[in-house]
Formats: sequence, C-alpha cells, structure tokens
Amino acid sequence: MSSLNHGYQHWTGVSTGIWQRRWTITSYGLRLCWQSRFLKVLFAVAWVGALFLMAFYFLIGQLLTPDSSLVTTITENLGKRAQSVINGLSAWILLYPEVSVDGLYRVVFSWATQLYSALAFFAVALFVPKLIAHDLASNAILIYNSKALTRFDYILGKFGIAFTLLGLLCLAPLIAVWFVGNLLSPDWGFFYHGFPALLRAVSVGLLGVTTYSLLAMAVSSLAKRTSSATAFWILAWIISGMIANTTGRFVSWGRYLSPATCLDHISRYLYDLGGVLEKAKAMLPFFQSTLDQLPRRNPLNSVPVSDGLWVPLIFLLAFWALCFFAISKRVQTE
Repeated sequence: MSSLNHGYQHWTGVSTGIWQRRWTITSYGLRLCWQSRFLKVLFAVAWVGALFLMAFYFLIGQLLTPDSSLVTTITENLGKRAQSVINGLSAWILLYPEVSVDGLYRVVFSWATQLYSALAFFAVALFVPKLIAHDLASNAILIYNSKALTRFDYILGKFGIAFTLLGLLCLAPLIAVWFVGNLLSPDWGFFYHGFPALLRAVSVGLLGVTTYSLLAMAVSSLAKRTSSATAFWILAWIISGMIANTTGRFVSWGRYLSPATCLDHISRYLYDLGGVLEKAKAMLPFFQSTLDQLPRRNPLNSVPVSDGLWVPLIFLLAFWALCFFAISKRVQTE
C-alpha cells in the first residue's frame, strides 16, 4: 500500500546538513560545560597569563627602541653601564634575529606549554562528566541514536566539545601572544623569524589538545556514573604515570605507557631548546659567559629525548586508537 494513502506528506522545510547536526551536539555541550564557574576561572588564568607574556614582549620591544621611555628611565636611574648592557642586548637581537627571536619564543612557549598542560588537566576534570557519561547515565544516548546521526557523528560532535574548550584554553593564547608580541616589535621581520617557533607551539598544542580530548571522552564513556567521572579521570592519570615510571626502570619504552610522558618528550623534542643553546653559543658573542651567570636550573638546560620523535609519537597514536575503540564500543546502538 502506498504511503500516500496514510496521509504522508513530503517535508517542505529546509533540511539541515550533517555538519550542522554535528555542530548542534557540540554547541549544546559547550553551553552545558560553560556553566561551570571553576572552568571560567581556569580560562581567566590562561588568558591573564597570555596578557603577561604580551606585556613581556612589549617590554622587549621597548628595550629595542633607543628613544623609548623605558630605555630613558633605566638610563637615568641606573647609569650608563645599564645603557651599555641594553645596547648590547639590542645588538644581539637585531643582528641575529634568526637565533634570538626564534630562541626567545621557543623558550617562552616551552614554559607556557607546561603551564597550559596543567590547566588542561584540571579543565578536563571539570567538564569530563558532561561529555558522554551524562548521556549514558540519563539514557540520552538512545535519543541521539534514534536521530539521523551515525555513531561517528555523535563521537565527532562530542570530540568538538572537548577540542574547542581545550583549544581556546591552551592553543589560542599562544597564537595571540605570538601575534601581539610581533605586532609590538620594532621590526616587522620578527613575524618571519618568530614563525618557526609558532609552528612548533601549534604542533605541540594540537597533539596535546587532541590527546586530552580523546582521553577525556574515553574516561567519560567508561565511567558508570556521572559523579565518578572526575575521580576516574584523576585516578587514571595518576595510575598511568605510576605504571610508566615502574615499567621504565626495566625497559626503556616503558616510560611511554603514560600519555603525559609521551607529550612531554614530544614537546621537548620539537622545541629543541638544546639546539637553541648551541646556535646561540656559535653566533652570539659573549653568550656563554652570560649563560654561566644564570642558575643551573634554567629553561635552556633541557634534557634531550634519546628515543627521538617517533617512539613517543607511535605510543601516543596507540593511545588515540585505544580511546576511539573504547568510545565506539560504549556508544554503540543496542
């Protein structure tokens, strides 16, 4: 029997595309997560830290400008010796920007990445119950599955929640610091010389944000109750670190059983602060004598990654695959 005999009528409205339906999942999740006051505090800390870094680069730009009020104030209060030091520092940066500008950004971004990684951990602890655990506990997953959405669409929409939040928390501030810092510099060429450091920071940031997002979704899907998702996230992070430290004493690759260790080694490899140090020694006069006056524990004393990039990256990709497998199993249609 024809469906027209039952009063069926074709839909005459505007049909929504698949990406708009995926964005509906993401946008609703973002609004739900943004209700957390503590999450807003973490965002405030991240962007206030970015403002401090922008102010730091503004001061560097002022030091490179001979007639700036900052240089005038330092000269008047500290004398000609301070002016000579400033002139020498300015000469280093202006004569060798490919080393000094790139190196300065890499050192600052390396330190900032550690700070934003810690903020990302606490941010996930705040919004992890509202990803998949909330849908499983309330049986809302059945409603999602009854719509014109596949399991992949649902996972992609939920991934967009975590990725957007962590991207705005960890990655966007570094990009803003790079842009504003170069905008305030006395030479437009600093955009060019600082761009390689930005690429390193974006690469590290994308790997970190993707890893945290997938881990958060996996933990949220495995938690039996919404209230236990946060505790599960913290315990999983601590236990994985303990397992990696213990296994690493017997086999070298054992330390990569922790996602945190993988990200740390990849970060140190890509920033390559040791390479910055060697270039500075070779090109900048009196750099070694200046370095000897710094504390023994400084950002340039970075421990090299003996296994290179591929070993921790392979383990990180394996964690991604395990997370996707666990998520896919938990949200499958009954």
